[in-house]
Amino acid sequence: MILCDFLIDQYERKTKWNNITEGNASFRIEEKYYKYLDKTSFLNQAKELESKKLLKIKWVSGYYNEDIEKLKYPLTSMKDFYRIANRKPKYEEIMEKKQEIIDLLQKVKTSWIREYLEKEVLKNLIDEKYLKKYKVNEAKDKKNTLLYQCLLGLDQLDSPIFKRVFSKRYLKNSKLFEKQLQSVVLRIARKYHDGVEEGMENSDVLFQLYIEEYSQELHIKGSLLIKADGITLDTGEYHYGTVLNSLTLKNAVILKNQKINKILTIENKANYMAEPYEAGTLVIFTHGYFTPLERDFLCCLKESLEDKPVTYLHSGDLDYGGVRIFQYIKSRIFPDLKPYKMDIETYNRYISCGEAIEERTLKKLKKCREPILQDVIDRIIETGLVIEQEAYL
Repeated sequence: MILCDFLIDQYERKTKWNNITEGNASFRIEEKYYKYLDKTSFLNQAKELESKKLLKIKWVSGYYNEDIEKLKYPLTSMKDFYRIANRKPKYEEIMEKKQEIIDLLQKVKTSWIREYLEKEVLKNLIDEKYLKKYKVNEAKDKKNTLLYQCLLGLDQLDSPIFKRVFSKRYLKNSKLFEKQLQSVVLRIARKYHDGVEEGMENSDVLFQLYIEEYSQELHIKGSLLIKADGITLDTGEYHYGTVLNSLTLKNAVILKNQKINKILTIENKANYMAEPYEAGTLVIFTHGYFTPLERDFLCCLKESLEDKPVTYLHSGDLDYGGVRIFQYIKSRIFPDLKPYKMDIETYNRYISCGEAIEERTLKKLKKCREPILQDVIDRIIETGLVIEQEAYL
């Protein structure tokens, strides 16, 4: 490190970092600085800068040419110090970063990404407290550049894509997203994406962003009339259930003349498998939270059934997660949804199979309000026990 770096660091730690070049500054020399630059070199560089009239040396009394007490310099010398140290002024770095985010915001349309950029990134580049502490960090800047590339890629997605395909396409490396950016993107999405619910697994969150770790598969049991590639299919012919993969969900057309009078969504797979086939009933495995593609498909199904009297039911765990999934389906897909085997009688019948709820989850449950399930919620809070659906089997 050269002496000019010390002078720049001192300058940028103060309020004068923002291109103020009027007045004078001083830098008191301490013994610890010789750890970074040997004393002889330190003294020689100070003398050289003094010979160029960029600063003045105040020597320790009685130790002329041996120990420096203080360096004094006009702030007009700062541009020379930056040039000698081959560094870009902090205010220029900040201006460039602000412009980068402004340019990025002009390209991005997705609301949760825009909200993050505006509320966290751009806000920091305006906040004086943040700017005083700001330091150039090449490794961090490089990661931020990758993050912005990633966010631009996410902004362009309108259909599911496998994680590694996304990473290769937008980051030029199939494993880069997972290794360096996934945790950051998950944090941002959990905070700003309105499709992300508290309690979602990481894979569920990624699904909301159209990032697939594996192919989306909607497990159904019962009659559903769809048409794909000119072929009409009635899934009711498969009494033990069938699976609609991502391509089917994306390309299939839901026909109007459905034979459905009841739709039952089930949270856990074992219970879904155990539910018997029943004419007129479509049973759907939720696997937790539905993905955007599944949600859009089921909303289209709901529209195709608007002229029919259909009962919508959901069966899930009698715990915080079960309540949240019920609310998610009710608010985003089937507004007339009612609970099935999620009542106080069912809870009391299987209470011997209950498991202790975690304290932090109990605190969340106490804040949860759902009129249709409130008696069960209150009972869980009272007993401190939750019941998983598998207990019914």
